[in-house]
Amino acid sequence: MGSKEKKLAQDSLVSQVSWYGKTSHLVLLAIIVIATYFTYSPGFSPEKEFTNWDDLGYVVNQPLIKTQDADSAALLWKPSTQVMLNYHPVTMWTLAKNFESAELDIQPYFQTNLFLHVLNALLVFILLFHLANGSLFVSFFGALLFAIHPMHVESVAWISERKDVLYTFFFLLSLLSYLRFQKKNNYIWLVICFGLFILSCLSKAMAVPLPFVLILMDYLNGRKLNWKTLLEKIPFIAVALWFGLNAIEIQSKGAITDFDFFSGWQRLMFASYGFLSYWSKFFVPLGLSAFYPYPNLDQLNQLPWQFTLAPFVILISMGGILFLSRKKGVETFKIALFGLGFFTLMIALVLQFISVGSAITADRYSYVPYIGIVFMLFVFLERWKHYLRLKNWIIAGTIVYAVVFMVLAHERTKVWTNSGTLWSDVIQKHPFVLQMNEGKVKVLQTGAEVAYKNRGNYYREHGDSAAAMKDYLVLVKARVKDPLIYSNVGNMYALMNQYDSSLQMYNLALERNPKSFDVYLNRGITYAKMLKHAEACKDFNMALKINKNDLGTLINLCAAYLNGKMYEECIAASERMKKQAPNRWESYFYMGTAFVNLGKYQQGAESLEKAIELNPSDPFAWYNAGIAQQQIGNKTKAKNYLIKAKSLNYPVPEAVINSL
Repeated sequence: MGSKEKKLAQDSLVSQVSWYGKTSHLVLLAIIVIATYFTYSPGFSPEKEFTNWDDLGYVVNQPLIKTQDADSAALLWKPSTQVMLNYHPVTMWTLAKNFESAELDIQPYFQTNLFLHVLNALLVFILLFHLANGSLFVSFFGALLFAIHPMHVESVAWISERKDVLYTFFFLLSLLSYLRFQKKNNYIWLVICFGLFILSCLSKAMAVPLPFVLILMDYLNGRKLNWKTLLEKIPFIAVALWFGLNAIEIQSKGAITDFDFFSGWQRLMFASYGFLSYWSKFFVPLGLSAFYPYPNLDQLNQLPWQFTLAPFVILISMGGILFLSRKKGVETFKIALFGLGFFTLMIALVLQFISVGSAITADRYSYVPYIGIVFMLFVFLERWKHYLRLKNWIIAGTIVYAVVFMVLAHERTKVWTNSGTLWSDVIQKHPFVLQMNEGKVKVLQTGAEVAYKNRGNYYREHGDSAAAMKDYLVLVKARVKDPLIYSNVGNMYALMNQYDSSLQMYNLALERNPKSFDVYLNRGITYAKMLKHAEACKDFNMALKINKNDLGTLINLCAAYLNGKMYEECIAASERMKKQAPNRWESYFYMGTAFVNLGKYQQGAESLEKAIELNPSDPFAWYNAGIAQQQIGNKTKAKNYLIKAKSLNYPVPEAVINSL
């Protein structure tokens, strides 16, 4: 081996230089921290709120983080326990700790995310420092771009993405432990690496490619690839397989799209397009969105041309990089293979070979994969033959590039202030474009359905019904498939007493999902308001077939039977409610009132007495009980009951009271 080859081989070994050995190194780390704080400072705004995109399921309405008893803790760690179709108990444990100290004050949640992101940036600095043989150029600028990249805002500013920053923290510590193992050949460090890998997987299943990243690190650092080095990875691979299979099983319950919806070739095109999209947005992070919908198919059921070309562009570009780097020498090839391999391994699981969710790409998926790009990019820049001559210009250009990234990320953080700002940004990037043609609506461009739906929900919850209806109606006109859209519009029409329009929306919802409990319930309530009690009862019974134990529906059913003068049916439904919930006053109220209407006054009086005992503040129960007592001849009790009803603002005529 020649002296030049020996030097290159030595350059590839794990750095023997200390990353914390000089004051200048600590200054660079401080710059990264300060830059990161400035980038994400809009997140400290008092206007910041939880969004209605997963934050409700992870925090606001999540019982697992609100109860700290032993049973809840055991359930949290149970492999079959899923939160938003994911198994990540360590992540949920950290959210539980936030709730324990701050309840629903969002700032501690955001600050924890940001703190973890800062730690990750520092760990990226240390990792790159060792991988690049102590190069400050590679480690500083690589970590800086990781910290302030606009594509990473989603992982930090979105509370639900705690799992991203947390799994990365353990993932990077695991890689650093493995570097220590390579250097010391002490298997204690391999055990530590393994333990950190498990913690990473328990934070998010996207950590599972780590054992293959370790193999890449072996190759990069000149460690022989033999049976011994491969056997070391078997426990890692076993854990990865378990977490991967568990994730697939959980995701298959709702997040994975029907496999037959897209062809195999279309899936390959989606994956290729996503791969290239993540690469292009590393360099030019413009047009970022919290949601990227699938493209429209043309009349021949074909995808746009850029999707067709994507697989071939990948073959040419990635193959070209590896080919040219191989011609430059073994060490250059190692760097290229590590950078491309790291990126590909960490992004492959989310490239939509199997469609998970309704988005084709997501900014958050770039969080860890971009480490491979920054490593390869800056090592190649530093090894460029003109680097020393142009060093000052290259550093100045990179600083300018970083400042641009900081500004873009700073503005991007503002988008995550609340659900209104978030979904308005998505709609601006991916709107529905509709055209009226001879009284019919034609969809020229399919937008982000989830954005219109969730912004509509946000407006409705904040009392702006007109703005909510405007968003919902865009989806109604586009005839989207989601039945909840039509149900929401139906509810709003019902609140405006536009019952015919309300029923039309409920019918459209049931065409899309004939087993929707909420739609049957809401349509039943609308029928009841229209005094169509027989139709209301049919819908309430349909709802109870879907969810037989729903107490609210049973109460509505009893009321509809009573108001529709179906007294025997009302008594039967009340008996059913009494068996299900013995201490609910409504069952006795409806039963007693039905008995009175059937002329069975003694039975009615007994049931209404029980209703009063369970709920002494309801004026209707007192009034009906008074009438029942009057009918059985107990005038004193009847008078007292009617006086009580009047005191509770029931309009009892004085003449009726005086007649007793």
